Amino acid sequence: MNDRINLLASKCFDPRRRPESSIYFDMQKFAELIAQESIVDFYRRYLDICSDEDITIQVERYVKEHFGVEE
Repeated sequence: MNDRINLLASKCFDPRRRPESSIYFDMQKFAELIAQESIVDFYRRYLDICSDEDITIQVERYVKEHFGVEE
C-alpha cells in the first residue's frame, strides 16, 4: 500500500477497544476518509473540464495514481 493509505488507516483505529477485536479498526471511517480525500484532491488538482474524456475514466486514472493501485 502506498503511504497515503497507511496514513488514513492509522486514523481508523479505536484505542478504546482491544487490538485482538475485529471491531478495533473502523472500516466505515476508513472508506469515508478515502472518499473524502479523493473527491477534494481530484477536483482541486486533477479534473480536466476541457477534456473530451469521460469523467469516470479521469476518476479511475486518478484513484490508481493517487493511491498507488497496481493492476
